Amino acid sequence: MGSWFAPPVGLTEPGVQMRAMPAGLHPEQIAAGVHRVAIGWGVTAANIYFVQSGTSWMLIDTAWPHRAEVIKAVAEALFGPGTRPTSIVLTHTHPDHAGSALALAETWEVAVYVHPDEMPLVGGEYRLEYSNPLDRWLVAPVMRVVPRRITARAAAKASLTHVARPLAPTGPVPGLPDWDCIPTPGHTPGHVALFRENDRVLITGDAVLTVNLNSLGCPVLGKQQVSGPPYISTWSWPMAKASVAALARLEPQVLAPGHGSPMTGAATALRHLAERQHPRARHRETGPVNEPSRGEGFLTPVDYARRTRYRRPPETYRRVSGRLGPLLTSAGLSPRDVITLEVPGRRSGVVRRTVMVRVDYDGDHYVVALAGESDWVRNVRAAGGRVVVGRGERHAARLVEVPPEQRAPVIRAYLVRWGRSAGSRVAAREARHFFGVSPDPSLEEIAGVVEHYPVFRISYGGPPDRHRGWGR
Repeated sequence: MGSWFAPPVGLTEPGVQMRAMPAGLHPEQIAAGVHRVAIGWGVTAANIYFVQSGTSWMLIDTAWPHRAEVIKAVAEALFGPGTRPTSIVLTHTHPDHAGSALALAETWEVAVYVHPDEMPLVGGEYRLEYSNPLDRWLVAPVMRVVPRRITARAAAKASLTHVARPLAPTGPVPGLPDWDCIPTPGHTPGHVALFRENDRVLITGDAVLTVNLNSLGCPVLGKQQVSGPPYISTWSWPMAKASVAALARLEPQVLAPGHGSPMTGAATALRHLAERQHPRARHRETGPVNEPSRGEGFLTPVDYARRTRYRRPPETYRRVSGRLGPLLTSAGLSPRDVITLEVPGRRSGVVRRTVMVRVDYDGDHYVVALAGESDWVRNVRAAGGRVVVGRGERHAARLVEVPPEQRAPVIRAYLVRWGRSAGSRVAAREARHFFGVSPDPSLEEIAGVVEHYPVFRISYGGPPDRHRGWGR
């Protein structure tokens, strides 16, 4: 598992003189130019990081609210009176990581950078489409009984709107040319980690911790363990697990988490965590193969926004919907634009039936591969597009694949089908779970993900076919 860092030590770079440090705080140099301070006590302690680059420095995360004065005092003890960073970077906007960002940004007159997918959350207000279990079980019920003026005032005090700036999703971090931004969505939509490749230092925020907050005994007993984020405050658990796997592939030498002590030699422990979370995930040169568990899609939701090369359908869902769905659709008991697609299996030749939504756009009919590169998509391609579609009546048709640059308006039409309003609760949920975009996405935002979601135009050809088997 590697070795844990020794007790905190002071700054050791030549020419830098330590000044008076706030009582109870002990900066720890975990790598060249990287200093960690834990602010808080016990399980509430959150790590912040002072990262140097040349003669300047940057602050990563800001701990809980009302910690600004303490953080400024630590900064001056490390870098001298009147010092200020080039900017602040937040791994995510939860209050234990962004709580003092506003006060520090206004005092230092610097920007606060967050991932673009995190920008909808910087206003401080409760957003149902981005909620986690804690929000749904506790925050939302409380907010329903608290007067709106009070919640609005609290959101305004926490708002980072006027200081927040979007961080480039990948590539170097502004002001830190040796560090790369690594998107790690899941704990929040726009969570990021920071990685310095030359010595393999990885600042993980809450994407990976060195204390298991999902176990009662681990934090209470002070047990050190490489773990994923706390489930109760995680927006998308499937995406969080995928992010753990992505970080494991970086093979970090130093793991610097948002909670828990930094760890050296962490690559093996992180790889084992990823393997435990994805026991059936296989990674090849062309990308990961995703095989959902039996309950996904039927007993629990599938997060289709995870980027995979090939997505096998959930087994329980496939067995039930493969029989019941076509029966309900042929009897006219499903919504009016739900159809059954029939296509021979690319290997077996046996006709496969899939129930899906037909999208109307600009006078044509389309089907959208919500799960990306799924079985029916491959079967359609292998069949040269020849299919049978219908409800009560079955029609021979050909599915013509739409080029990526033409898919965005069709996908948006899918989200607002049946008279839904853009950004509504249902549309927002589908935007997140199916496409990994914001609740009311623009065409430009959708265009950024279209390569992962095949779209086909239905070209009808041939008379209705009410008989079983392959249509003429």
